[in-house]
Amino acid sequence: MNPISCELSMDGKKGLECFFTPRNVAVVGASNNEGKMGNLLVRNLTAGFPGKIYPVHPIEREIAGLPAYPALTAIPEDLDLVIPLIPGEQLLALVKSCPKGQVKFLLAIPSGFGEVPSGGKSLERELIRLARDRDIRVVGPNSAGMLNCIYGLNGSLLPELPLGGPGFSCVSQSGGFGMALYMYSHDHQLRAAKFCDLGNTADVTVHALLHYFCHDVDTRIVGVFLESLPDPKAFFAQARALAAVKPLILTKLGRTTAGKRAAFAHLGIHPDSTDMQGEDGASKIIPAQTGLEMLHIAKGLSWQPLPRGRKVGILTGSGGVGTELADLCAEHGLEVPEFSGQLQDALRPYLPSYASVQNPVDLTPIWWEFPKVYPPLIQTLLGSGEIDLLLVTALDIATTLEELMYALTETVTQSQRDGPSAKPLYVYWASRHNMLKNMRILEGAQIPCYQSTLYTVRVAAAICRYAAASSGRGD
Repeated sequence: MNPISCELSMDGKKGLECFFTPRNVAVVGASNNEGKMGNLLVRNLTAGFPGKIYPVHPIEREIAGLPAYPALTAIPEDLDLVIPLIPGEQLLALVKSCPKGQVKFLLAIPSGFGEVPSGGKSLERELIRLARDRDIRVVGPNSAGMLNCIYGLNGSLLPELPLGGPGFSCVSQSGGFGMALYMYSHDHQLRAAKFCDLGNTADVTVHALLHYFCHDVDTRIVGVFLESLPDPKAFFAQARALAAVKPLILTKLGRTTAGKRAAFAHLGIHPDSTDMQGEDGASKIIPAQTGLEMLHIAKGLSWQPLPRGRKVGILTGSGGVGTELADLCAEHGLEVPEFSGQLQDALRPYLPSYASVQNPVDLTPIWWEFPKVYPPLIQTLLGSGEIDLLLVTALDIATTLEELMYALTETVTQSQRDGPSAKPLYVYWASRHNMLKNMRILEGAQIPCYQSTLYTVRVAAAICRYAAASSGRGD
């Protein structure tokens, strides 16, 4: 992707295009010393960013093979994005030195502002006042950075970008969640488009990013990982608008007294008491209790078709695990119907006479037969009109059978070629760590796997609720 023209309005999507797809980036506090943040960030940028990179250092003349500049004012063009890696007390002086109109966005990494109990809030207000006087928009302060994985832009301290591609984008107030996204993306092959840590959210707002993601063609699913909402009314107005056209997953922290105290210490923002579930029209917003659950849901939404109801089929190699899944499904608002005699008769030829085919379907420990019996059982269940989605277990010895993984990928891919009539399938995976390589075969074919029965069911239930709300069924 080539850098775009940034001669655009600073409002809404167009303004944030200059932030996520800048023509140039200046790094203040760039360094030649390995291990320094200023060195890491410059090297992250040179790894893939196609625009111009301007290291800024008062003495050095070259950093990471790039010409260095003694000050922002020495750079021979206007700047779309400036990333300062300097002590917080120096940030106001940096902003004061900028001529009006020279800088469009300041990605404020330094801390020491609103999150500091004594004097931090006044410093933060002064930072924003100085920036606005110079037509600079501020992301942060106290931010860990941003990513545009498709554009090759790593404007953060993460060691490398998540896997890039049209798909999941996220706004957060936690740099740690950016690291979680990076690790999850590589471990589970989940494609990410964009990420931004707003930190203290002193200027650019969460709802501004949601407006941008609503119109961004590379963003298909949006995640929001927040500790506090400075403006809940504006947030939910934009969240509802986005959720009407794209899935929006929200992890709202600070739900308890202890959590509110921790959020205030981190960001210096008084946590709001907004009840997400109580917001009018918010039913399409998908709640996730944790950041990991958000990523699990994003994976399920990205890879599988939406269910058309909440009737679940369970196919398991362990009767006890099948019972556990059945309980969890019922407790999370899903149905586990007993199969009709006709469907049970269709399943029996593939199983021993003592196996249960009522739902859950218990394969029993005929491990050596799994590569042969899983495919026709899955085809029969997905092809029936008695379920809307299928949970499949891959447990113990089954996870060691590479042949089974390829049989499953072929079967599921073939079963889901039916387009509008395709049904989703989610796998509960339980193996030793050395067998996770086989789980990656399934996930490479976009069959989502979860290493907890609870997460498997919570993901399925969340997606079923979203599908019902989106279709207007409300069941």
